[in-house]
Amino acid sequence: MPNPRTFHLSCLVSLVLLAAQSVLAADAAADLESRVSEFALKNGLEVLVYADSSAPVVSTNVYYKVGSYDEALGRTGLSHMLEHMTFKHTDIYKPGDFDRIVDSAGGNNNGFTSTYYTGYYEDFARDRWELALRIEAARMGRCIFPDSEFESEHQVVSEERRLQDNRPMSELWEQFDAVAFLANPQRNPTIGWPDDVRRYTVQAVRDWYAQRYNPANAVLVVAGDVRPADVRAKAEKYFGKLKGTPVARTDCYGSEPKQHGERRITVRKRVRVPQVLVGFHSPGIRDTAEFFAAEVAGSIAGSGRSSRLYRKLVTELQIATSVWGGNSVDRDPGMFQIGVTPKAESLIPHIEQVVQAELDRLGAEPVTERELQQVRNQVLAGEYFQRDDVSDMAYLLARCKILYGDWRTIEAYPAGIQRVTAEQVRDFCRAYLNPDNRITGILLSETK
Repeated sequence: MPNPRTFHLSCLVSLVLLAAQSVLAADAAADLESRVSEFALKNGLEVLVYADSSAPVVSTNVYYKVGSYDEALGRTGLSHMLEHMTFKHTDIYKPGDFDRIVDSAGGNNNGFTSTYYTGYYEDFARDRWELALRIEAARMGRCIFPDSEFESEHQVVSEERRLQDNRPMSELWEQFDAVAFLANPQRNPTIGWPDDVRRYTVQAVRDWYAQRYNPANAVLVVAGDVRPADVRAKAEKYFGKLKGTPVARTDCYGSEPKQHGERRITVRKRVRVPQVLVGFHSPGIRDTAEFFAAEVAGSIAGSGRSSRLYRKLVTELQIATSVWGGNSVDRDPGMFQIGVTPKAESLIPHIEQVVQAELDRLGAEPVTERELQQVRNQVLAGEYFQRDDVSDMAYLLARCKILYGDWRTIEAYPAGIQRVTAEQVRDFCRAYLNPDNRITGILLSETK
């Protein structure tokens, strides 16, 4: 039986830490509210300003509500192809001008495509950030796509696709997602399926640009040493004359049918080290309580060297060299995933048994208050670290605005984690982390 005095002191410390975290979270939320301004132009462009004068830099980001989520079969990867082409040519800029302008002004720029959005950013010193608006306004409304420039960029994207085919882990992930999701667009790779990439046409790129790139389908975020009034005036100057057309987006949140039995896939490539990937369908962001319980469970099970699975597989049993895991959900229901690097292929069946046994234990008995507190500490620390970099804040604001419709989700996340109880974690694990809801992917060395 535990010492009553020790037990009482432990509970008191936990309560004090939880109270301190609540105060810190409240202070962080109030600070964020005071720094963020929000407005919209008449053409529908949504604008967020994050004021931070701690360093004389400004990060300008434009995100479009288009990604692999919006692509039909036969056109997968088209958003990524379009992203490449938007760096090429506008009515006033020639290929290479964007990078040349940014480099000559001492800035940094790039673009990327993801499942739910396509983003572009420029980071400049405070006195040069207006250049970013000039560039992004041209990209938004005045791109042109000559036939002569399409094929060279098409070859670049095709080469990216071939490189992905030659990366064993990339192929495992790609096929794992295709097996895990039957209906939700998350089954399709952002870069596109090989046959779709081969069949791109310049007209398809032009049409996708005309449909998706306009102010009413975009979010502008300016973060750093700026004044909201100045941002509003300059946003109106560069973007105000562009025509905005709202774009209807298909909602596939509840499209995935329930799984009734394990799905397995084996990929054989030229590898020296096998890999094990285990996943379970996990609730999306709209299922609030279960989503946050899944986030906490993922951290306890597989995040870092203090996680249960790392300690069991690597430290105690010494049958694996690495373990990672977590709840991989952006918006729609996604996957709770565990990855393991076995010491030998022959150990894989044992590893699978140990992983499921540990997950079963999470569903049978509540986690400890110490484990909950560790997750809360990690989330709160991450909240503060992110605010040290205006580029990170710009990304978070844009992401939350597009995925959830409100940038304040940044504040809601740590608050949601703090509310999770041990019983909620147990109930989530019991309901979701069972063999009938499991997808297993194995990467093995190819046989002769």
